[in-house]
This record gives sequence, C-alpha cells and structure tokens, in this order.
Amino acid sequence: MPQPKIKTDRVNRLIEAIGVKFFLRFSKKLHAEPIIKLKKIPSDRVLEVVSENITLNVVIIAFLIGALTTVPAVLFEIYYYGVLTPLSYYVMLSVITVLFLLIEVGVLYWLGMRGAYTLAHLTGYEEEDRGLPPEYDVKKMMVRSALEIEDPAIEYLGIDPQKYVSGHWLLLRTLLYKAKIMLTTIIAKLLLRKIAMRYGVRMGFVWVAIPVTAIWDAVVMYRVIGDAKLRLFGYHLSKYIAHEIITDEVLDGYSPDIAEGAIRAISTIMVLAQNYHPNNVLLLIRLNEKLAIKEEKNYDDLEQFLRLLATLSPEEQHFLRTLSGIVAVFDGKVKKAEQIALEQIFGEKRTYYMDFTKRLKSLLLSGHIHQAAHLCEEEMLKRA
Repeated sequence: MPQPKIKTDRVNRLIEAIGVKFFLRFSKKLHAEPIIKLKKIPSDRVLEVVSENITLNVVIIAFLIGALTTVPAVLFEIYYYGVLTPLSYYVMLSVITVLFLLIEVGVLYWLGMRGAYTLAHLTGYEEEDRGLPPEYDVKKMMVRSALEIEDPAIEYLGIDPQKYVSGHWLLLRTLLYKAKIMLTTIIAKLLLRKIAMRYGVRMGFVWVAIPVTAIWDAVVMYRVIGDAKLRLFGYHLSKYIAHEIITDEVLDGYSPDIAEGAIRAISTIMVLAQNYHPNNVLLLIRLNEKLAIKEEKNYDDLEQFLRLLATLSPEEQHFLRTLSGIVAVFDGKVKKAEQIALEQIFGEKRTYYMDFTKRLKSLLLSGHIHQAAHLCEEEMLKRA
C-alpha cells in the first residue's frame, strides 16, 4: 500500500517540535492515576486538566480586573493631588474609588458564579437529591461558595457544630463572612494608601496599588474556586462512601454498636471543626439514611466516642478511625482541636492513620476524586 508523501516547511516542523515538547511536559505534570470509581464522572486526568484551566482562566481575569479597576483612582491621585482643594479632592477620589470598587466586586462575584457553574457541569450536573434538604442541592451549594455566603445552620440528631463557638464571635464571623470579598479588597486599598502617606512616597507608591490589588483579587478568586471544587467533589465522594462503600453487607459484618459509632465519628469531628461544611453534613445525612438512627444521644461528645471505641473489636475500631480521618479532611483543612482529638481517636496507630489522612487531604485538594474514593474504599474495607 503506497504511503502518502507529506511536505512541510522546515520552520513549521521546528515550531511543531517545540510545541510537542511543551505538550508532553504538560502531560508529565499530571499526577492522576487511571482509576474510575464514580460513575458518570470524568477521569481524574480530565478533571485535573479542565479544573486547572477553569481556575487559571478565573485567576487571570480576576488579576486583570483588579488592575484595571485600580487605574482610574491612581491616575486621579497623580494628576489632581495638590491641584484641587482638599475637600474636592477627597470627595472625587472617594466617588471614583467606590464606583470602581463596586464594578470590581461585581465582576469578581460574576467570575465566581461562572467558575462554579462550569465546575458543576464538569462532574455531571444532577437534579435535586430527594433524600437531602433542599439547602444541599448542588446549585445552592455552588452559589454559596461563589458568592461567599455562609452555610446554613442545621439541626440534626441534636448535633451542634458551633457548640464551642461564643455567641459574640459567631455574630462577628457571620458578618465578616457575608462581606469577605468586599472587605478584603477595601482593607488592601486602605493599607496601601496608609503606607504611602506615612513614608512620604505618595506619587511613586500609588502605582504599586495596581499590581497589589490585581494579585489580591487573583488570590481571592483562586480560593473561591478551590472551595467550589472541594464542595463539588465532596458532594460526589460522600455519596460514594455512603452508598457504595458502607453497604448493608459491610455493616452486617459488624456489631450493632457500629451504627452509633459511625454517627459519633462524624459528629465529634464536625463539632471540633466548628462549621457546617456541606461535605460533612452530606456524609452524615446520607449515612444515617442507611443507619436510620433517630434518638438524640449527645453524639458530638469526644469522651463518649472514645469510651465506645474502646469497647469495639479491632476491625470496628479501624473502620471508625478511618471514618474519623475522612471527616477531618472533608472541609480541606484540619484545625488544631481536630488534630488533638484525632491523636486520641487514633491511639497507638496515630502515625498510620495520620498518614492516611494526609494522603486523602492531598487527593481532595488536587481534585483527584476517583483516587480519593479508591483510597477510602481500600482503607475502610480493610480488616485491621
């Protein structure tokens, strides 16, 4: 069979060869393994590539918006400082700053919404899960993440994730959370002005406001998209754990106390995390659909959980310790109080379980949901 003759320009071949090297370099940066655990969800490699591109696009646009919306105020300061009367100068500067600040924050919120919307479709958009409260529908979870809205308080089995949070601090935290993007942007701008005025380098220093604001906005949106990814992947992973890993067959292999132990494992860590992160709330509700526990028994008490744990078999202890580690990293971070509690829960094998917890956290934050599911399944079904 004759082979086609292909003619290409030498310069084009050289450019193409360079391009191929960069293409392969991008592939080498992928750390995902070819494991598929969750149905209808793209592989970790696809998730990693696309989610990173979504994040990169959002961050670049946020950087540009931060820079462009700072330019008008900077130019006004340069050309009109010392020219207008102090009152006129500061009134006009305030008007310009507020106007472009509103534009800046509005675009940042829009970027967050657009990024969260795209991520939701990346993993396969689902209709409302009838077994969950409407507040934990994917749409509402993504909107809360994009708009920096605090997660709703939930009453379930008498568990109160904020039992150790003072009322005054809770109110302050709520107010700060609701205006996080705007407050951080305003504070950053005010600090720049303060520094410039203090050291007498106003004219030269005001230009620094442009790159600093741009970087700040990029960092804020990077965190917003990261939180949206964590919530979205946690939504699917909690479903996989509750429905595919902790099956009726698995539970039948343990004593009846394993049901209470599982609720205590989740509740205890949730309280120490001091938040209503949807990943843990979803896992708790979905798992209890299977366990059908209705009685309130102070499930979020660490001492009671430790006493129950001591009465169980080594296999059951391993199961609950693994579950505790999963819950601890489901919100993407482990607080000091959680760390101390985990060391007590893990006991003599704390090094082993801490290593598992760190590996799972790394997989979740990098968006390797299939690998995370595989690790959870492998560890939870392992008999100690």
